Amino acid sequence: MNALIIFLIVLILGYISTNLLFDKIQSKFYVPSGIEYIILGILLGPSFANWINKTFSIQYPEIINSEILVQLNPGITVAIGFIGLVYGLKFKFSNFSATQPEHWRLTFSDIFISFVVIGGTSFGLFYFFFFNGNNLTDIIAASYALFVIGSVTSNFTILQLLNKYSLKGKIASTLNQSSLQNVNINIFLFGLLFGIIHIGSKANINFTPIEWIVISISMALLIGILFFIFLGREENEHKLFVAVLGIALFTSGVAYYLNFSPLFMNFVLGMILTNLSKISDKIESSLTRLLHPFRILIVVMAGFYWVIPGYLTFSIAAILFIILRYSSKYISGIISYHGAHVKEHLTKNIGKALLPHDIIVCAMVIDFSNVYKNEFTPIVVSSILMSVIFFSIVGYSSAKNLLIDSGEITEENL
Repeated sequence: MNALIIFLIVLILGYISTNLLFDKIQSKFYVPSGIEYIILGILLGPSFANWINKTFSIQYPEIINSEILVQLNPGITVAIGFIGLVYGLKFKFSNFSATQPEHWRLTFSDIFISFVVIGGTSFGLFYFFFFNGNNLTDIIAASYALFVIGSVTSNFTILQLLNKYSLKGKIASTLNQSSLQNVNINIFLFGLLFGIIHIGSKANINFTPIEWIVISISMALLIGILFFIFLGREENEHKLFVAVLGIALFTSGVAYYLNFSPLFMNFVLGMILTNLSKISDKIESSLTRLLHPFRILIVVMAGFYWVIPGYLTFSIAAILFIILRYSSKYISGIISYHGAHVKEHLTKNIGKALLPHDIIVCAMVIDFSNVYKNEFTPIVVSSILMSVIFFSIVGYSSAKNLLIDSGEITEENL
């Protein structure tokens, strides 16, 4: 009962913030994206209560404990799946016509450099300091997660900036298209981890990583086809809303049971629906109303899951991850610019505009924490959430300054 009450309170809080606060506290330097609620999650989470009690010998009330977190897991899984479905519904192949070669160049350069800089460095450090002869797969999983999640750029923040100043220039278009494809590709790459290193297989089931990946994608495809067959002609938006919530719930449950990513499977489901169904726009509009409350829920829950690995380890890991992410974005921007055929679409420092983190990162953190429970999980979660907080504060102004320097934001805009 306590878990249900907490779940509902956070949803109501998210709904209120959407309608009363979200659009009213934007400033010249910052756009609220919901990341602020990580702090709320930390203050209510069991780790913070334990730290206060041990450090100061104060009886700080433990509002959320491990038992409640377990009870909340199904609801959080559905929320993550819901967000994955909405992101998948935005993945339309028809939009590719607006994507220029330079946009793709920046996107793939960003992901590849993140793989080398973040993933490679993380693997090297984990292997050097923590390898014990039996935890290589744990090291690979942690390094892979840091690479993918560190690579994610917030299309939401970029769009807020572009809409606020009514920007339609080439640099603005590059940032919009590149960040959009960045999120899509990284969600897909993130989902592959759960097949490449699958946890929880039965002793008599010996599927290869490729087979696990095919199973996860095939199940999402099958669910999408069944939805299309039975509800492809439905016109009533309210019935569609209930049906889509039901199918997101079912897909998330399947993913949760098989230790796949609910985010990934629902993203694939959304891709199928939006590209095959004529009613995809109605489906998307029916779901958008709940998107922000669910996002707030995910962010708060990410704070609940935050367990600090130790002060020294936490400090080094968080600072190093922020430096690596900044470096990878900056380097990818330089490489993309020098390799571009049409340089008007890019600037040498365009990587500085790719720093904002997306809210989807918190869903990835929870997905990872639920499946990969080992000594590296606190390091991964702490590094990523600190990065989310840091780049959510500085990322907006960094992107804005880049557009000012490129001349697309002028004094008239300001």
